[in-house]
Amino acid sequence: MKRILLLMSVLMLPMFLTAQDDEIDNLPFDNEPLRDEARTYFVLAGGITYDFLMINEDNLNSFLNNSDELKLSGPIQLTGGQGVLGIPWIKNLRLGVFGYGGSIESDVLERPAYIMVEGEPDKEISTSFQTNLTASMFGFSVHYGYVPFEHFAILGGVNAGWGDVTYESYFGTDQISDKFFTSSIGTNRLEKSYFFVMPNIQLEYAITSYIILRADASYNMTVGQDTDWTYNSLGTNTVNPDFNLDGMKVGFGVMIGLANF
Repeated sequence: MKRILLLMSVLMLPMFLTAQDDEIDNLPFDNEPLRDEARTYFVLAGGITYDFLMINEDNLNSFLNNSDELKLSGPIQLTGGQGVLGIPWIKNLRLGVFGYGGSIESDVLERPAYIMVEGEPDKEISTSFQTNLTASMFGFSVHYGYVPFEHFAILGGVNAGWGDVTYESYFGTDQISDKFFTSSIGTNRLEKSYFFVMPNIQLEYAITSYIILRADASYNMTVGQDTDWTYNSLGTNTVNPDFNLDGMKVGFGVMIGLANF
């Protein structure tokens, strides 16, 4: 009897399987593709920046007449800080503020000079000269962030603001002997304010949820400036009235705060 029941079960098994396959086709399954949710970018942080602004050297040295030894070269090193805030109601949008400044200076040029002392031959003394350019930049930024993978973001946007540029030349003498003493220090200073716009792209990597490493590249464009320089205490436009800080800027920095991307 057991053998008969076992044999009937084996024979009926294909019938059950076929019936189940037919019913599966009628089950209410939806064939929807898997969704790939786009990652969002949000940050609330601030930190330090260290940048290099590379402006045209001919423009940079257009204040000089024939003193090749006092020429400035190399990028202007800018240090400062920035703060950024993601906008919760506009996905991946970020606003920021920043401020940085820096300077470059020439080598010290030493030249002999002579002074007259009553009853003595002319005395030779040493004179020193040096030039310096200082720039500062302040402003606001707006960026849109794209997150290709977790903890890494690419941001495109623009910085804009205002700043000051100062060009100075120094000269001095200092000589002491048993019969005379002379000491002289002088500075000529040219100053003006300007406005700039800076298209910018940044790469950010959050090594933790509160520490962000940043690298960026941009191009600074001077879009407006004072007509006259302030020369010491008098306005003048006789020396390079169209001086600008146009040029590439590259840099890096560290921010601390909240990183969610």
